[in-house]
Amino acid sequence: MADTRVDTQSTPALPSPYIQVAGLVAGMAFIALGNGLMATYVPVRLDQAGLGQRDVGFVVTAYAAGMLLGCLLSGHLVRRSGHVRAFTSLAAIGTISALLLALDVSLYSWAGLRVFGGFCTTGMFMVVQSWLNAVTLTSWRGRVMALFYISYTLGLAGGALMMRGVDIEGTAALMLMAGLYAAAVIPVGLTRLQQPTPPKAIAVRPLAVYRISPVGLVGAFVSGGLGMTMMGVGPMYGTEIGLDPGAIALLIAGLQGGNMVIQWPLGWLSDRTDRRRVILGAGLGVSAASLAIAGGGELLTDKGFWALLILFAIWGGLAESLYTVSTAHTNDHTDPEDHVMVSSTILIVWASGATVGPAVATAALEFGGAPGLWAFFLAEAGLFAGFVLWRLAQRGRPDEESQESFQSWPASAPPIPEWNPNAPDAESAQEPTEPADRAEPDETR
Repeated sequence: MADTRVDTQSTPALPSPYIQVAGLVAGMAFIALGNGLMATYVPVRLDQAGLGQRDVGFVVTAYAAGMLLGCLLSGHLVRRSGHVRAFTSLAAIGTISALLLALDVSLYSWAGLRVFGGFCTTGMFMVVQSWLNAVTLTSWRGRVMALFYISYTLGLAGGALMMRGVDIEGTAALMLMAGLYAAAVIPVGLTRLQQPTPPKAIAVRPLAVYRISPVGLVGAFVSGGLGMTMMGVGPMYGTEIGLDPGAIALLIAGLQGGNMVIQWPLGWLSDRTDRRRVILGAGLGVSAASLAIAGGGELLTDKGFWALLILFAIWGGLAESLYTVSTAHTNDHTDPEDHVMVSSTILIVWASGATVGPAVATAALEFGGAPGLWAFFLAEAGLFAGFVLWRLAQRGRPDEESQESFQSWPASAPPIPEWNPNAPDAESAQEPTEPADRAEPDETR
């Protein structure tokens, strides 16, 4: 009698895309922990070393300038060496720069080394982000990138909280930072995820993007000027009003907590109305929160600290949302053939705002005291809200067919979509005809 049994042995299913990209996500989570730690540690340490606010602001601005250089130059590094070699080289430079900070606490040495730190951190972020975009199918990209950004945001908050257990006057924070840079190499170096094709150079055209979406371009600049300024100058505000390092760490972590809670509801709302109305509301909300902290922040340093923490969380969530909703609004008005140029330009403009903001905010803090910092935030957010209100009167909302779905990203880690300066060019960024090169459960090599 014939054997009619069915062979139950089949090709084993490969892990889910979440597992396949876990190495890259874990690597950048290590970097985020270090960034959150150093963003809080550096201003406080320099203040305790006797440097004035202007000098501390100079070092903070140096880090932001390094970030801008990372946005501009990391694509060249990837084209020359590939994704893995670029990441490991940047991690090595970052490790060395963190270790060298322990040798001497001085203005120019720390400023120079923080330029390298900003360059390496942004470069690694762009390498991993463009790598994920290039190897993930559209059907999984949103979920994979959400995992990436959530882990990065949590890492920033966790790194800030690490300050509560670190001796400010010692070198433990710097050793931790160097160790985290080195640790990031392990999961990325061992990943089996396919490396994408090296990217091609892409033009940056601010005037062209302004003509496409004035609110989107200005919103990117303002978002960089708000979010990254708060990450760098916020700890200086804490020392100005007499907070201890542990309390300052909680405030910086609260910014990321507010981002996690507020950004998605605002994005959901922006999918159902004119996004500029949501941007306007967020800008006015940042202005109101800034005004409240300016008026009562110093009074809330003792028993009212938790109220101050809530205000910081609200401020952070609203400020972070400006970038994502502004970017979505820009894409609503962008033709498909212009996505490469537009997204590249938006990223550079964001980094430019992140570089200018700390310098101006430091001057405001130096000359106006603690309220001066919030006067800067109030002026920037208020002027932007006025600009959005003016634009609402100039152009109507796009039709629903051209309005893309919202995706939640932290403005301190802006998204680099598949048409970014470190991703393949426009032709190669289209949906592949051979999905075997992408991160699906049965497709990734």
